[in-house]
Amino acid sequence: MLEILRQGAQSWGIKILFGIIIAVFVLAFGMNRVQNDQTTVVATVNDSPILFKPFQERVQRSLELARSQNPNLTAEILAQMGFKRQILEQMVIEELMMQQAAKLGLTVSKEELAKEIHLIPAFQNESNVFDPGAYQNVLRANNLTPGKFESEYMRGMTMDKLRTYVGLPGRLGEDQAHDFYTYGRSTAVISYMMYPWESYQDQVNATEERINEYYEARKANYAVPARAKIAYLLLTPATLADLSLVSPEETEKYYAENKEQFKIEEQIRARHLLVRVDENADDAAVEKAMQTIEAAQKDLAAGKSFAEVAAKYTEDPSGTQTGGELGWFGRGRMVKPFEDAAFALEKGAVSEPIRTQFGFHLISVEDVKGAGYEDFESVAADIANIIAEDRAAETLQDRLDQALEMVLVGEPLDAVAKAIGLKLEVRESGYFAKNQGPRELPGLSPENAQALFDLPLDITTQSPLPIADGYLLATKLEQVSESVKPLEEVKTEIVAAITREEALKMAKTAAEKDLEALLKGESLADATLKETEPFGRQGSIAGLGMNQLLANKAFETEAGSWLPEAYAFPEGYVLARADKVTPPAEEEWAAEKELWLTSLNERAEEQTVQAFVADLRAKADVRIANPALLEN
Repeated sequence: MLEILRQGAQSWGIKILFGIIIAVFVLAFGMNRVQNDQTTVVATVNDSPILFKPFQERVQRSLELARSQNPNLTAEILAQMGFKRQILEQMVIEELMMQQAAKLGLTVSKEELAKEIHLIPAFQNESNVFDPGAYQNVLRANNLTPGKFESEYMRGMTMDKLRTYVGLPGRLGEDQAHDFYTYGRSTAVISYMMYPWESYQDQVNATEERINEYYEARKANYAVPARAKIAYLLLTPATLADLSLVSPEETEKYYAENKEQFKIEEQIRARHLLVRVDENADDAAVEKAMQTIEAAQKDLAAGKSFAEVAAKYTEDPSGTQTGGELGWFGRGRMVKPFEDAAFALEKGAVSEPIRTQFGFHLISVEDVKGAGYEDFESVAADIANIIAEDRAAETLQDRLDQALEMVLVGEPLDAVAKAIGLKLEVRESGYFAKNQGPRELPGLSPENAQALFDLPLDITTQSPLPIADGYLLATKLEQVSESVKPLEEVKTEIVAAITREEALKMAKTAAEKDLEALLKGESLADATLKETEPFGRQGSIAGLGMNQLLANKAFETEAGSWLPEAYAFPEGYVLARADKVTPPAEEEWAAEKELWLTSLNERAEEQTVQAFVADLRAKADVRIANPALLEN
């Protein structure tokens, strides 16, 4: 294999980052099932074994990845997820795909493999040419041999070929894609009458009997979970630092030796005004956007402040409230055309229109800070803290040992604090529930939060709990049992809920009565209809809210006809008449056709592959040889 790679070393380019390849190869393709230790079989797939060693390696690597993304992942959560069973199922699917590829004669040649590996940047030199030495070094650094890597990479390429082969029949023609586009991008308009619940609330009488019934039926809603309160001591470099031991000479020396830490980049404080226009917009759209920009420029020329003009014209949602305020920023924070224009302006200047991928901008620079270094006086206190905390970190373990010795002989936390640190103080948490932990300690893991909650009353933790930068010792001060809020405490809330519930029923009854007349062709006296803005099939209707059922019916109902029922919204019930359904313009389809074809075909192919794999799995003979290995 290496000989093939050497022979083609001048012919290949970059395709994908090596780090991604390694993650995919480990997590998606698994490890070679032919290992030195072949004595334990986890499962068989149509009589082909999945061996314990590659299974365990996959579990370990997947677990490391999962915990790097979610440090609070506990053994209990993993067990609930059926983590090991999920990993085994992945390996079963991969084995089935390899078996099917073999049946179809789908293979990957050594030449194809070499071509792909040549394209991995991690194996290339500075000239983007494959380097066999780099190849060997990178694999060695990741505990991989060329044979092992190439075998699994070839396995992954084979499965990719199978996915492509299986997915081809699922691809859509242009006419089918056009139908999907028309369906998805059409809009509807309705006219409606609202029956607000508030119009009926005065007719509701929330009797004491009804209030009691409501309370008894929903007591779980008013449950207060068991709660605890702790006193706690934080042992961290920050709490143990003693600033009095840091001299001015030390802070000056640190500043001189670490001056680059206090470097200030060039910065500007600016506002902007944005008029949105797509990068590929036609001339008419660009002209319309420029008309808005020119109107804004006229207002500026007339003496209006930039903040006032930005609030009036900008299409940046936050800018209407802030007058286009961007605050201080340095280079590399904004898109290049915007940055270049902004940093070219002097203080107080306003730019000409600047085009970016977001549209047209006007930029006002309000202040400028040149590059340089923070003055020593402005950072002296911070430097003293750094020095003091560094020293405290060196003594943290010794002080923790001292604290534990005192706790183990029964000393209270305030005595511990007094003995081992000038700045140490015992703090008191608010009440917290078992599944939440103290609000004052947001970084506490679920296991440690539970450990604090489960402490017996008046008992101090006998071992320290790790926190960011240090440790925590705690004593339980209070334990409050689970309870239910008394009726009097929630009575006002209940009356409001009953009133709204009953008023909504009245609103629905009134709407249904009127709908019955409308469906008979009768007219309603003093009925006023309000027309909506065009809306899509997703169910969100401007001015009303979300109702998927209404949106569906609006597209199905003949224009001029009433929809067949009253529809619920937060404000009340609505009667709606279908006005029109408008398909997207053909010009829009022409502009978006390629994007839709690509997206729809990717989705169609993926669904076809998923159905194919599900069918393989349903027909497969999969036998778990050792169920105990799957227990977390």
